[in-house]
Amino acid sequence: MNSKASLICLITLLIVGSSIWIWLPPARSQIKISADPLPWSAPLAPEFASPQTPPPGQTPLAPEASGRTQTKQTNDDIAATRSAEIERLNQYIAREEALMFQVVRLMEAPEATNWLSSFISKKPFGCPVTQQEEWIRAILNAVERNGLPLCKEILGLVASIISIESSFRADPLAADPSRGETVAAMVERAESELLQKFGVIMSVPPVPNLYRMYKERYYQRLIECKTEGDIEVLARSIAADLKRDAAILPEFVRAIVLKEIDKVTNVVRTKGSMQLNFPRAKQVMKDRGEEFTDQELCDYMYTVDGGVDVGVAALKPMFVQYAAYHAHEGTLSWLFYVGMDYHYGPFTSRNMMEQIRIKDLSGMNIAVDGDLLSYDDKGMPRQQESQTLLATAAAFPDIPKSAIFNAFLMEKDPHYAYTDVHNRIEELHRERYGPSSFAVVGELWMGENAKIKHGVTWKTQAYLNKLDKYLNAIPWGE
Repeated sequence: MNSKASLICLITLLIVGSSIWIWLPPARSQIKISADPLPWSAPLAPEFASPQTPPPGQTPLAPEASGRTQTKQTNDDIAATRSAEIERLNQYIAREEALMFQVVRLMEAPEATNWLSSFISKKPFGCPVTQQEEWIRAILNAVERNGLPLCKEILGLVASIISIESSFRADPLAADPSRGETVAAMVERAESELLQKFGVIMSVPPVPNLYRMYKERYYQRLIECKTEGDIEVLARSIAADLKRDAAILPEFVRAIVLKEIDKVTNVVRTKGSMQLNFPRAKQVMKDRGEEFTDQELCDYMYTVDGGVDVGVAALKPMFVQYAAYHAHEGTLSWLFYVGMDYHYGPFTSRNMMEQIRIKDLSGMNIAVDGDLLSYDDKGMPRQQESQTLLATAAAFPDIPKSAIFNAFLMEKDPHYAYTDVHNRIEELHRERYGPSSFAVVGELWMGENAKIKHGVTWKTQAYLNKLDKYLNAIPWGE
């Protein structure tokens, strides 16, 4: 958390924040799943089925004339590079989709409706019976709108995620009463954290008076918020007031406020019934060819149809790739990778396995956290060289850092599995150590922001266990 953002934090960092991940060494899963009539298990590392290597003839990876320091790029340059590489590799993604259609269990709309209605209002799903038709229609529409087939695998997984993330609420509760949580308790924890970390800056005149005024104006309204949507509305009001009141602040504080004002407006970082991270939501909609203003997308995500539509758009790339290379008769364990990557972040399970390979090949003790690059608060890759990039460059001195960086730009996309850089890493690791898994379920910590919201931190094993519970409750054989 940036100490310079102290004034912004005064009311708004307290509610919902993005997670901070810290990797712990993965251990082999103890989960054994059985769901009659399909015996299936969730190993940490299923046998690797490598995506097909792109054909020869592509531009070779050669050392850079400048020594090995990559040229600084603007965000527009980075976006253009990523788009060009994605366009180049799209043919392989089309092949994945064809493979996926062959392995999932297809259904017609009436059959899919009847199947979902047979369980989503039962425990543990708990969809209100009076809203069942609306939610089923939203799920089916989202699947079809995103170009996925109506099949048990995607329908069951989406229903599970909606229930886990929001209990079938288009506008989720701001605090979970089942955990004994209240908005007042979150505000108290956030204020304590704020004063502990930023006490010095909070004492700079006229910040104390302004803080007191904002607390008098907004505290009661904050603790009366019931849903995330209520907090969104209040946050917009706070942001408008801060923008106006910044004029009375010292210049250095005013500059900070104006720079960080967007964080107030979007203080609820995960939105809608599937609780998708907002920057990710903007990206998947843009990738789908649809442009929204922030306000339009926010409003859309708080509708039944919109929350599911955007969530499925984010889920699709993982679903397609893991189905194409891991789905086979008698097992549904690949759905754990899809569900966990929706929770972790796109392709985190695959990227963690890549980092393990890079760690083996380089001998460097890099973090295995699923991020091949470093990112700023807006989700843009930082220009600084990440540990993973440096380790990859050490293991492959003939590959320029710029080529590694450009490949890593696609780490959140399925396309990364078809890059020259990945193929080199996978091939050399296989030669030295034998076949490796395509993905791995690691154990990560939910960190500082989780503590502000819930009062505790926890490992992602808790989410895996919950996903296990829901997937086992689905009548796959019916």
